[in-house]
Amino acid sequence: MADDGVLDDIDLDLVAALQRAPRASLDVLARVLDTSARTVGRRYGRMLEDGLLRVICEVDWSLLTEGPPAHVWLGVEPGRARGVAEALVLRDDTTHVALASGRGDIYAVVHGPTRAATARALVDEIPAVPGIRSVRTEWVLRRLTSSAAWHLPRLTPGQEEALAGHAGAEGETPGTELGPLEREVAAVLGDDARVPYSDVARMLDISESRARRTATAMFGSGLLRPRVEIEPGRLGYGVEVVLGISCPPATTTRVGTAIAAHPATRFLALTAASSTFVYDGVFRDEDDLADFVSGGFPGSADVTAVECTLQLEVLKRYWRVAGQ
Repeated sequence: MADDGVLDDIDLDLVAALQRAPRASLDVLARVLDTSARTVGRRYGRMLEDGLLRVICEVDWSLLTEGPPAHVWLGVEPGRARGVAEALVLRDDTTHVALASGRGDIYAVVHGPTRAATARALVDEIPAVPGIRSVRTEWVLRRLTSSAAWHLPRLTPGQEEALAGHAGAEGETPGTELGPLEREVAAVLGDDARVPYSDVARMLDISESRARRTATAMFGSGLLRPRVEIEPGRLGYGVEVVLGISCPPATTTRVGTAIAAHPATRFLALTAASSTFVYDGVFRDEDDLADFVSGGFPGSADVTAVECTLQLEVLKRYWRVAGQ
């Protein structure tokens, strides 16, 4: 990696490998990438130290809150967008905040501890922030895919296959019976998905075998989804966009499956709004985005409307303030 923080091919390959197997050992990553464990450790440590990359656990909503999040677009008075956005960043219930262009001047995701708390934030608290002129809200009904499933397309099929055995099992939809131990494990692994099971056991005062068994079950069920958190711009994606995509009800499953499988898709959910889906994706440039919204995916013939919001500057992503 260069001194200016630009990622080179070795760094990008490592990011791609970590996306496939976030908890894989340095030895495994080195073997797959045909380099040394020392090189992998040095590169990973440098990106971590410079704040360019985190390997976190995406935690299922059922472990965090009572209900799903709401996606919010705010119109603000001229010249006040950054001040309003910074006020939203300070809120404990915002998971994502970005300065934007399109549907609103600010795009945010609000996820309170209860449905009532989220509703109170949307109806009473956020509209009272000085400078806000309009609020548009879309509640999520069902998540179809998330950032944990998005991968940088750099590895060969052989490399992907070699990492598959270290990626964790795909499981069934998580249930609702969650004990205190599962929540404690989620708290430990949430900020660092690569914490060894021995450290999890020590921090929670349980046996290593129990820590391993509990975490593995949570990975397999989808309660915890390890993922690499890195700004898309670092990976060569200059455009991050949120789309409201509409289609007839009878085509929802077909269109949703096609969009979720597109390589640009980082998040897709069904919404309780005029749009059928809320979509987050990354593109190399505006031309790539233009190709997508012009019908650049299977099933696009069923799409009846697309509303576009460009994220100009992300100030908070997955609960953490940018740069921290």
